[in-house]
Amino acid sequence: MHRKRPFHIAFYVDGFTLKKVNNFYRNYHPFHTTLDFLGFKNWARDQALRLFNPPKKYALMDCHYYHPDRDPKVCGSLNDGIFNFERELRYAGFQIHYSTRGHDNSPNMSLIEDALTFATYRHVDAVILFTTQGQYSPLPDRLNEMGIPTLLLGWNFCFEKNNRWVHWKTDGLLRDHSAYYIAMENVANRNPPSILSDVSLFKDNRIPIRKNESKLLALEQLFSHNLSRVS
Repeated sequence: MHRKRPFHIAFYVDGFTLKKVNNFYRNYHPFHTTLDFLGFKNWARDQALRLFNPPKKYALMDCHYYHPDRDPKVCGSLNDGIFNFERELRYAGFQIHYSTRGHDNSPNMSLIEDALTFATYRHVDAVILFTTQGQYSPLPDRLNEMGIPTLLLGWNFCFEKNNRWVHWKTDGLLRDHSAYYIAMENVANRNPPSILSDVSLFKDNRIPIRKNESKLLALEQLFSHNLSRVS
């Protein structure tokens, strides 16, 4: 019997954009927290299945994070913050790609080359691209020529800093060339941090335990309650 293969998604995260988003939500938004990589990945997968609507509602994801800086291990600047950040990404299933050219704190353009290489030599049904940067605007068109649609996750926000307003917007050309676009600022405002959800976009810093631990605790409490009722 022939079995339908799973829907294969490649998820590319522009670390330059993510750094700006995390800074906004940590320092200028009422949430005062940062993105939860695992929850964000699960949420993005669900949206891709909803929009692309493949015959089989099961997806395999290759997740890649493109760091805006060079590898700190090579530069000799590794610290606990970087180590913990890498651990969170790997725990969520992301491969980390440090910048190998240009200056630190700038979009890692290796993302385009790698995405096209993966699309050429591996089977990819769809791409999720998380960025706001116009430097990546050629990618959705190139992928579309290969029959691979792109879901763009963009972010628009503004905040006051040093007595002036800072505006962050998704590039219009990038948005127009993508098959689907989701305005993440609207999604985020409807989804505050929650430790009890597998698809929460943000960390819940109010409760210093992991999501799985919190669910286990809730099950233990429910089980104990039922036992007390039986006895």
